Formats: sequence, structure tokens, C-alpha cells
Amino acid sequence: MTSTAPKTRKKFPRLSSAAFEHPADRAALEVVKKIPMLDKVFAKLMELGAERILRIQLMGGAVHVTNKQCGKIYKVYREACDILDIAEPDLFITSNPYPNAMTLGFERPIIILHSSLIDLLSEDELMAVLGHELGHVKAGHTLYKTIAYFLIRLLSAIFGVQGSIAQIGLAVALYDWSRKSELTADRAELLVAQELSTSLKLHMKLSCGSWSIYEQMDEQEFLRQADCYEDFDYSTLNKVYKLMNEIFLTHPLPVYRAKEAKAWYESKAYSEILSGRYPTTDEDIGLRECPHCGCKISPSFFFCPDCGKSARV
Repeated sequence: MTSTAPKTRKKFPRLSSAAFEHPADRAALEVVKKIPMLDKVFAKLMELGAERILRIQLMGGAVHVTNKQCGKIYKVYREACDILDIAEPDLFITSNPYPNAMTLGFERPIIILHSSLIDLLSEDELMAVLGHELGHVKAGHTLYKTIAYFLIRLLSAIFGVQGSIAQIGLAVALYDWSRKSELTADRAELLVAQELSTSLKLHMKLSCGSWSIYEQMDEQEFLRQADCYEDFDYSTLNKVYKLMNEIFLTHPLPVYRAKEAKAWYESKAYSEILSGRYPTTDEDIGLRECPHCGCKISPSFFFCPDCGKSARV
């Protein structure tokens, strides 16, 4: 992580996830909500202590970032939390040569950063990544992300690639929603970065995984790659190949994410939020109460982000 000059960033008190939720995320979530027995799978994972096991593993084998440990990273993290107005989840750094980050947790969200990601990014870009992961938390994705994380691995371990149509269909629906949810989190990333260039650089580095390669890359040329990728759609066979390439990916392709980020950055919706006009958490319109704990939740939430229980009535 390289340091950059301090910047004054805008903060968004009481920001609601409705302000940055991607419409494709909502649509894909509706499909996931219709998956039979998903609430029972969730209950079983809770019963087996999946989150507890993960937390024990991280506390024993990773670095827990606090104000007294990895202070520079914690300072960046704290600012990202303040911008999005969110209580800080536990943050861990694991030793891993593949640059990546993830957010998991049924009851208490956990953000995990790979050490190689921190080495690859500047301080501004790291804050953008943390904003992305906090966006998952803010949007109530962590329950679904955790279910997908454990369920897909369980299906793969039991059935491998020879699973039934039903098992493949389940995995496809979860992967599809996972990709769409990343677009929502990318918008939170932009709200924290507050500079398009920071987000573009982040996706460029994630695509190449190397400082020496990144130094030879060009932002506009990278964006043109997205146009070239879309141009392949002139052929039905190409569309099939693209579908096969993407169907089991948890994240959208980097060039597509960069183009989507640019489009939202230039949108009226983004400028309205930066101007302080956005949906807030104390606006009860459209919200409903969790039948178990009474927490105000979005109508699209399958599980309550507060108590973790099924929000269906």
C-alpha cells in the first residue's frame, strides 16, 4: 500500500443502500429468494456453526486489523466506514498471493483482505476496496454471500462437476446474483473513492495483478476493451461462448465493471448523492419490520441483516 496526500471526502450520514443499489442486483435477488429450502440451508449452516468456525480460523491464522494493529490500514478503513455511515465490521488480512477481498458472516459481518491486494494498491485504491466491501454490508448482501460461499463449495465437494440439473441450476442462480451484487458494491466503492480514476485504476490492477504491467496500462484503452468485448455480440455463437465464460464467475469481468462504474459516476443519481440528496435510513417509506426483532428492513431482504432470521412472513 502506497500512501497518498490526505483528501477531504464527503460523508453521507444515514445513507440508505437504496441510494446505490443496482437494479440488476434487485432482479437477480428475486430469483434467489425463490430457491426452495434456502432458508433451511441457512438454518443448518447456522446450526453447524459455519460462521463461528470461520471466525476462529481467522483469529488464529490471520491479522486482525484494529487501531492498535496495522494502524495505517485501520485509519483508511475507519474513514471508509465514516463516509458510508456504517459500524465497522471485523477486518482481517490473510496471507494469499491472489489479490482479492470478500465479505462474509451471518450474524456479524467479516471483511477479509488478501495480503497481495494491499501490496498492489495505493491508499486511495485500498479505501475504495474497503468501500466496496462495506457496500455489501450496507446492502444486506452478507447473508446471501455467506450462503453462496458455503453452499457452492459444499455442492462442488459432494457432486463435483457431475451434479444434477437442479444442483447446477441452484449454483447458476447464486453465481448470477453474486455478479449482480458486485455492481451495487462497486457503486459504494465510488461513493468512498469519489474519483472515477481511483476506481478505474483499481479494476485495472485487479485485471493484471502486477505493478509493472499496470504502469504500462492506459485508462481509456482499458475502457475501450469493454466496448470490444461487447462487439463480440454480433454473433450468436460468440454470445454462447461469453455465457460459458461468465456463468460460473462470482464477479463480473473487470472491463465491464470499469465501464459500469464510469456510467454511474457520470449519472445524475451519483451527482445527487454527492450533493447530499439521497434516500436515508430514517425514511420509513417502503421499509417493513422484521417479524422476529422488529428491525426496519428493505422489502427485498430475504433474511434480516440485524438478527439473521428469515424475514419472510
